[in-house]
Amino acid sequence: MNEIFPSLVALATFVSVARAQPAVDLLIDHGFPSTGTLNLNTVLAAVTAKKGTFHFGSTYDTFNADQSWFDSVFSTFYRHVVAENGCKWDAPEPSQGVKSLTECLGAQSFATHLGFRVVVGTIIPQHVQAEIQGMGASVTSRDVVNEVVGDGVSAGMTSLQCVQNKCDWPLVTSDGSGVPLVTDLSFIFAAFKTAFQFAGANTRLAVNEYNTGGAEAKTACIINLIKRIQANTTIPFNRLVSSLAIPLGVSAMITEMDIEVNADTTPNLRYQAAIWGDYLDVCLYASNCFEFINWDPRDDLSWRGSAAAATLFDTNGNPKPAAYEVAARLQNFANGGAEPCATATGTGVCTITITGTMTVGRTAVGTTKTTTTTTSSAPTQPTGPTNCASAEWGQCGGIGWAGCLGCPSGTTCQVLND
Repeated sequence: MNEIFPSLVALATFVSVARAQPAVDLLIDHGFPSTGTLNLNTVLAAVTAKKGTFHFGSTYDTFNADQSWFDSVFSTFYRHVVAENGCKWDAPEPSQGVKSLTECLGAQSFATHLGFRVVVGTIIPQHVQAEIQGMGASVTSRDVVNEVVGDGVSAGMTSLQCVQNKCDWPLVTSDGSGVPLVTDLSFIFAAFKTAFQFAGANTRLAVNEYNTGGAEAKTACIINLIKRIQANTTIPFNRLVSSLAIPLGVSAMITEMDIEVNADTTPNLRYQAAIWGDYLDVCLYASNCFEFINWDPRDDLSWRGSAAAATLFDTNGNPKPAAYEVAARLQNFANGGAEPCATATGTGVCTITITGTMTVGRTAVGTTKTTTTTTSSAPTQPTGPTNCASAEWGQCGGIGWAGCLGCPSGTTCQVLND
């Protein structure tokens, strides 16, 4: 298992499903449970045994109702607690110089009560030390800076220009006037230096970002920013968590996962399950991805609203098809099964085969050569055209890939996984 996760490490993934959905083939169609009680305690322990460590969890706020449901679902399904809002700027420091860790420590207390640790969200440089020392060493990862690069960046921008493009506090005043407050990246370097000084020896320090990982300027911005952070802080890359781990060697995390549907119907919910399962597999089968966090544990608590049905559990707290599919993907990995093909591409491209006792294979459909693979056989080779070029940082091969196999001038196609 030596694949490298080719996308943002601290990746906030907000997916919207808003078109006619293809028919999909899921693990829960092939003998894995699709009804009944879900308990991931044993399987997550087995996943951790295979990967060395693996955290699977969701967010928690002290003011959320239905505490008994939270106690139950975090004891049996989500086994890692993320402080959703309690550790962000307005809660720990409601007014300048006034520190209040009540909500932040409340999330930690909930995690401790259940016997596991907590992930702390956004930390702003001015109160890094206070928050880290107040929370102590029992934190697995900290988002040292959150969503710091603007969406309007363009190719060739410097790291500072990429950050300035955000045009938000602390880069400018928060009163809407746009008055610049900083003219360099020292506030980011200071935040990381302080976090590294006071955090636990095994705590990962993250740049959390969204809309990255493809062939676009924002991804290049994150790569360059991480290089600048490392160069100006000397924090080892194995403690840094950020984007495009291929050239950097840093760890990977999915930090904010939800998938909106345009209607709460069976085809949509099955497609949602396929997307969720594919994202989870990318992390499971990568050698550098150790954390997968769902944002909001059920639909009525989702920041997207109940109608978006974006989480793994419905408004009554019942597991949806995606929850069962996630459990199946975890079990398949723990069993030593092969990574399924990209199920969200639909049955016209991907169908799952089961051989023996819950051993997953995959069938490439609609290519010039149809091949079924299992854990011991070679992956299906791509069959796309060679007279065109994939985008830089874009996909250029893999099972079922029918796109361009060529590369832009001056680049080569690197195998990450099948």
